Amino acid sequence: MADISNAKILLVDDDPLNTAILSKSLELFDNVYSVHSGQDAIEFCHKILPDLVLLDVVMPHLDGHITCQILRTIDGMENCPIIFSTSLSGIEDEIKCWEAGGNDFVSKPVSPLTLLMRVQSHIRLKLQCDEHKSMAIFDSLTGLRNRHFFDGYYQQQIHLSLRNKTDLSLLVIDIDYFENYKEYYGHAKGDSCLILMAKMISELLHRPTDVVVRYNGEKFVIILPNTDIQGARFIANEMINQFAKEGLPNSQSPQGIITVRTGLASFATSKDGEDILTLANQRLSSVKSACQSACA
Repeated sequence: MADISNAKILLVDDDPLNTAILSKSLELFDNVYSVHSGQDAIEFCHKILPDLVLLDVVMPHLDGHITCQILRTIDGMENCPIIFSTSLSGIEDEIKCWEAGGNDFVSKPVSPLTLLMRVQSHIRLKLQCDEHKSMAIFDSLTGLRNRHFFDGYYQQQIHLSLRNKTDLSLLVIDIDYFENYKEYYGHAKGDSCLILMAKMISELLHRPTDVVVRYNGEKFVIILPNTDIQGARFIANEMINQFAKEGLPNSQSPQGIITVRTGLASFATSKDGEDILTLANQRLSSVKSACQSACA
């Protein structure tokens, strides 16, 4: 679990004196930021995603309720705790805070201890949720995204490619004779090989939309938006050459070293309605079968 003292807290109040007092109450935290308008809060959250926002209700121009509603539309802010600080005390005022998307509220003048306890509680819960979400989409061994992430991202990129009429390529990678390698060298060596492969593939990808996932076992898939088959082939050749240069011993392979095989497919080279993941897998199987026949 992450150290909660590293959490990023954003204080939003049109009175600088109030944010100074609140900051003093939150000295436990290393990253406390202050802004003095709803618009400044929105601009801040577009640049830096906080782990918690303490938001004044009564502010000129954009009040706290409207600010909160806008903050909830920013990517990554859906689950950020937002605590209202308010001098209003009626039940209708409380309802407005909930309806605006707030998670909690504290009454002014704010008790330093109450504020600290509530902030700590919300941040612990938020960081736990972040950790669970991360575990759900990341492979624990390699640190790459996993198949669960792939299913959603792949469909998203298909939709974008069809809408924007751009190409989309997939690269499926498999390690040759990997089961034999693990049986001979042990599972620890097998894990080290997978970690190295994940590192080498990641270093070949330079665009934020290019994503590699550990699909299952020794199979990896690279999603390459806005990339034609030639671009995918370039990355495949670079990866094959990098592994050959590494020269990791594998006595179970005819080559004597660890080698990888790839299957490629893209929208532009597929038939209408043909799933390019299925096509890339079929091409990988064909390449591996041809190799095994030649080596037999």
